[in-house]
Amino acid sequence: MSQRSMKRKKKSLGGQKFSDRVREQLRNKGKPVQTKKIEFACRNCLTIFMFEFTDVCFDAVRELHFTPEAECPKCGSTDEISFTDYGQERIEDMIFSNLIRTRK
Repeated sequence: MSQRSMKRKKKSLGGQKFSDRVREQLRNKGKPVQTKKIEFACRNCLTIFMFEFTDVCFDAVRELHFTPEAECPKCGSTDEISFTDYGQERIEDMIFSNLIRTRK
């Protein structure tokens, strides 16, 4: 193989060796997406914000629990927040992708 064709082949792989690319794919295979950002709206100060959680789970009666508890970054309210439409879609995607576990 000529040097020119090797350079072209390396560029088409994104600059990685084949073994590095396969190793990276295998390392991430089967792992859930770690980002659990959900969009909320605060009814107290009328702010829309994204909040990132470390854990989202269902309890025995299928009620959602978030760790840490979501709070508005502007006014600090935890009671007057609700999901936006995008946040609701994100929760549904997480449920159907089995990213939300059930607490026993």
